[in-house]
Amino acid sequence: MVTVQSRPEPGSKVVLEIEVPPAEVDRHFATAYRHLAAQTRVPGFRPGKAPRSVIERYVGQGAVLAEAIDHLVSAAYDEALDQTDVIPLDAPQVDLDPASVAEGQAVTFTATVPVRPDVQLGSYTDYPFELEIPEVKDEDIDGVIAELRESQATLRPLDDATAANGHMAAVKFSGTIDGEPFEGGSADRLPLVIGEGRMIAGWEEQLVGMRVGETREFDSTFPDDYRVEELRGKTAHFTVELLDLREKLLPDIDDEWAASVGEVTTVDELRAEIRDALAKRNEAEARHAFGDRIIDFAVSNATVELPEVMIANEVEIMRDELTNRLAQQRIGLDQYLALAKQTPEELATELREPASQRVKTLLVLSAIAEKEGIDAGDAEIDAEIAAQVERYGDDARLRESLSSRRGRSYLRMTLRNRTLVEALIDRATGTGGQAAEATSVSDTPEPASAKESG
Repeated sequence: MVTVQSRPEPGSKVVLEIEVPPAEVDRHFATAYRHLAAQTRVPGFRPGKAPRSVIERYVGQGAVLAEAIDHLVSAAYDEALDQTDVIPLDAPQVDLDPASVAEGQAVTFTATVPVRPDVQLGSYTDYPFELEIPEVKDEDIDGVIAELRESQATLRPLDDATAANGHMAAVKFSGTIDGEPFEGGSADRLPLVIGEGRMIAGWEEQLVGMRVGETREFDSTFPDDYRVEELRGKTAHFTVELLDLREKLLPDIDDEWAASVGEVTTVDELRAEIRDALAKRNEAEARHAFGDRIIDFAVSNATVELPEVMIANEVEIMRDELTNRLAQQRIGLDQYLALAKQTPEELATELREPASQRVKTLLVLSAIAEKEGIDAGDAEIDAEIAAQVERYGDDARLRESLSSRRGRSYLRMTLRNRTLVEALIDRATGTGGQAAEATSVSDTPEPASAKESG
């Protein structure tokens, strides 16, 4: 086992003085010989079977030493981190004299590790604002009732009726400007609700009074602010045929209908059920907004010098997040930059300010959690890993990423911040911790964006 001593350095750094015992040094030399033997083709020997003396003569003592140092530093550094509470923000700067490395001798080296900076907390309680939960009004309930009725509406054909506002129609039309057709000016079958305003002003009104199978011609003028610049202010001639006409029939609001849409027997019970659901939603949304205000308040009152490496890492994470969102829309990052007339460097500059704010937020929340004695244990982290694996599919790479030191550190930070924000909300409101959803800053994002902030 290696021995390690740590000391702080200016600039948010910690120096680890690591000593590797002779037995461990010998083990890494043995590993180096095995790897070189497997990678080196030596005439007269099968791969991996050449003896050490032959390998050393064939590749040179320098190659053996370099390979041994590489294994030694990597393994000893990981073991040193396990023995300390140091959480690195980036790769360490290693200082090791190769001349001091030899079989049968202990090896000492230092690793200078960038770590989370100290945060000078200001006020993060006694907020100049309160939790405000909107009252559920009767019109809110009426709105839900209307949506439920709309979802169960039926359509009755109106083959012998004339079209009127509110009717659902299907039309075939073609349009010309100065006798010439134009892009987007025709359709073989377009569904619309007459009077809903989907078409340009005055267009749908021309359908009123038409019967199924009837054709009508009229002129319509495109508005001066129309989305297609070439059509602005121009008058088009349209020929429209009414293909289909239907009337939307909404169910009556009675006890039978109420029982069909909820676990109730009367309309009054349905309204009470909706009121309760809306009240819970309002409370959850209010806590969400209140939590965000608490975070903003705490961050604005704190002072911290942000390490450049943390900002740079966060910019990369935000760029990856953008790339993932674009991919869901089948747009590549290069295509996006071309459309935005932006270079990768300009994008990085644009992301720097929000990245800095995210870094400061995470650092401040971590500092408050430490002060409040709030943390996440191994059992909680294990449960979160299991939940994410179940949510996103039991992918081996995902499980490995989440279970790594880096992944577990990130999950610990996420869970800790989530608990912290809920605790601050409960303290401010005098509630007993009946936590609603965690606030947006502390919600767990996609695993790909995992980062270490302590």
